[in-house]
Amino acid sequence: MLIIEAEILFDTPDTNETALDNDLDTKYAIRPAINFGNDLLFSGDIKVDSIVKQIKRGRVYNVSIEMPTIEDEAYEAIKSLLIIGNNFKIQSASRLVGKGTINDYVYM
Repeated sequence: MLIIEAEILFDTPDTNETALDNDLDTKYAIRPAINFGNDLLFSGDIKVDSIVKQIKRGRVYNVSIEMPTIEDEAYEAIKSLLIIGNNFKIQSASRLVGKGTINDYVYM
């Protein structure tokens, strides 16, 4: 499993026509696709501080992204892209909905 500490931002409709229509309620699982730049999409569970009740579009959040599906071959495919400070895209299928920056990561 890969766990990433990151800064993320979900786009607003005025900055990105494919942005999400609504803010995200944290009581539900937030599981977008993460694209590290190689056009392979990996599912990740976004975890925020428990005091955050809603992720507002257009605001930056410090989060953990848990990616349990990244093992062995998948990790080998992306490990060269896992550099602190590197950017990634947040997608809903092929729809770009946000972006993030890697602050730290651990693979276990």
